[in-house]
Amino acid sequence: MTSLRRMTHYLSHYPWSATLGFLTVFLMVATELVVPRALQVVIDQGIRKGSMDAVWSGVLVMLAAAVGGALATLGQGVFRARLSQGIAFDMRNDLFNHIQSLSFTKLDEMQTGGLMTRISSDVDIIRMFSSNGLSLLLRALLMIIGSVIMIVLTDLQLSLVMFVCLSVAGVVIWTFMHTARPLFTVVQEKLSALNTVIQENLAGIRVVKAFVRETDEISRFDDYNRDYMRQNIRVGRILTLVMPALTVLTNLGIVGVIWFGGQDVIEQRISLGELIAFNNYLMIGMTPLLLLGNMLNMASRAEASAARVLEIMDTRSQIQLTSTAYHPDRLLGQVCFENVSFRYKTSENGIEEAARNGNVLENISFNVKPGQRVALLGATGSGKSTLVSLLSRFYDVTGGCILVDQVDVRDWNAEALRSQIGLVPQTTTLFSGTIRENIAYGKPDTALNEIIEVARAAQAHDFITAMPAGYDSIVEARGANLSGGQKQRIAIARALLVRPSILILDDSTSAVDLETEIKIQDALDEICRSATTFIIAQRINSVLKADQIIILE
Repeated sequence: MTSLRRMTHYLSHYPWSATLGFLTVFLMVATELVVPRALQVVIDQGIRKGSMDAVWSGVLVMLAAAVGGALATLGQGVFRARLSQGIAFDMRNDLFNHIQSLSFTKLDEMQTGGLMTRISSDVDIIRMFSSNGLSLLLRALLMIIGSVIMIVLTDLQLSLVMFVCLSVAGVVIWTFMHTARPLFTVVQEKLSALNTVIQENLAGIRVVKAFVRETDEISRFDDYNRDYMRQNIRVGRILTLVMPALTVLTNLGIVGVIWFGGQDVIEQRISLGELIAFNNYLMIGMTPLLLLGNMLNMASRAEASAARVLEIMDTRSQIQLTSTAYHPDRLLGQVCFENVSFRYKTSENGIEEAARNGNVLENISFNVKPGQRVALLGATGSGKSTLVSLLSRFYDVTGGCILVDQVDVRDWNAEALRSQIGLVPQTTTLFSGTIRENIAYGKPDTALNEIIEVARAAQAHDFITAMPAGYDSIVEARGANLSGGQKQRIAIARALLVRPSILILDDSTSAVDLETEIKIQDALDEICRSATTFIIAQRINSVLKADQIIILE
């Protein structure tokens, strides 16, 4: 339970809920432990001796215990809900915040479906354990300890039966935990793989239908879904063995108590009330073992999920920020590449050189003055997009250095650097919300007139105002209600709104017609005349006004 133990610091965020939750569990167990002793008094002092006062005293104690237990159960449910939901809330926030801090190098190694599973399913499994499993485990522990104490106080010799049962149960439980934990880890891995298949299919559903691959995708999903089902069945088989074993053990304990205790009653070493109380305490102590199948299931799943969450939380970004990071008020826009080389550590970026574990960029050197326009040309896979990614420090160079305003980008404050770089990526990404919110993504509090200004420059104003709600029109999932050219123009407007000192246009007008592209270029000349601009384009007219043309091989 190493991983779950590391998660216990979240309990300190909710000290009152945790403390009161513990006290209510303690009260619930205490009320249960009172009942057998009260029943012993009713039998020995009341029924056998004919004393109604003893009967009434025992009955009143049992009634008070029942009411107290009910109130404690109610309070425990309230505090348990507050605690578990709070822990899940904090854990999701911490996990999401940490993912935001990871470098692209680390994110490239992770699958989107796997990350989604960790944030949703794994955190929810931990929440369920902190809500139900943790309270059940605590209650079971207190019931076992309390019943053992009461059994020893009732009859030390007969308590040996209880100790034997608990020892055997401990061996069964340890064996199950040792066997089940790795299996639950595989279950979550299978779920991550299944979620990845779903995410990829939904993201590429147009391609699937265009190439008539629905049947193949259904077959692929069926394979992953079947693997997930088989792994759950494998775990279920182990769970089915635990419950019968613990049930048999409990029944053997009861038989042993009745056999040896019955002899003691006949020999008058103990009273009938003591035997009944002893048997009840044995049931109180052994009942949690019957619930352990469910508790261990939750605990093992939660441990596996906690390990998967911590795997992400323990991942550190490869881009290290210095404590004295450079943070100027304004970026001038001078850029210098000095013998820059770079290679990806994985081949997931679809670049052949990376797959061969070679450099994508090799000894690249050039100098750009503030306000200049630089065109990057080259064949597909030559590293054009990679080059501008290095400028924004999405990755760190393998060799050489990149200077912005004569300062190495590794010495810059990353947020200060990126906030003054306007990026229009090759693949346009729009977020759920309105068109206005998407354009103002980099400056959320921008006035509408500024948004309209950059939308006009990006040649987006006309089609936006033609929509029913104008700038308040909702962008559907993945921009389904917009054409490729419309999405690109919104992305251009989004980049222009931050008034960047460096503007990166990565094939940003590939989906617009030639006339619109010319209008956009003319508007860029006006709005971004002082910005250093990097243009990646396939059309020759897109680079005619460039001060420098760099061709990558």
